[in-house]
Amino acid sequence: MSEQKQVLYDLRTSYDGPFIVEEFYAEVENWIRENGLEKEPKKKMEHVTKNGKKIEWVIEAHRHIDELHYGVVILRALLDNVKETVVKKNGKKIRINTGNALISIDGFIQSHIHGSFFQVKPLYYLMRDLIDKYVYHFWWAKNDGIVISECNDLFKRLRAYFNLQKYKYQ
Repeated sequence: MSEQKQVLYDLRTSYDGPFIVEEFYAEVENWIRENGLEKEPKKKMEHVTKNGKKIEWVIEAHRHIDELHYGVVILRALLDNVKETVVKKNGKKIRINTGNALISIDGFIQSHIHGSFFQVKPLYYLMRDLIDKYVYHFWWAKNDGIVISECNDLFKRLRAYFNLQKYKYQ
């Protein structure tokens, strides 16, 4: 059985302009690898319309904090009106994408109780659940900062990436 606590809700940024979708994916993957997280893809959808592509990409990045707790960073990227264009830069033709991007980041802490209800006595299970919820809760707060700092770090990195894209392809 697990319990989730949301420590960071809906950190958002948006961007409208030129970028390369594959480089965006690579930037997120590099951040996950650098921070020692495990990536779990949840959804990747592409829908082609007359205005361009609509891409929805949802991933979770997990970190094992201690014996009972896991930190989870959820990234939702909605890319809309993505069109491929060709730009000349330094005499070379470069294929880039232009479109709108909306990025949302959430942070969770999951606590996992080892064993199931049928493996332990019900009274023991109830007591452990109450202690985890009301007594151990004070020690839970120390893990909040870890997940919040990771979410903020990803948020800053993606904002810097998109700010760089404005000047890179002009």
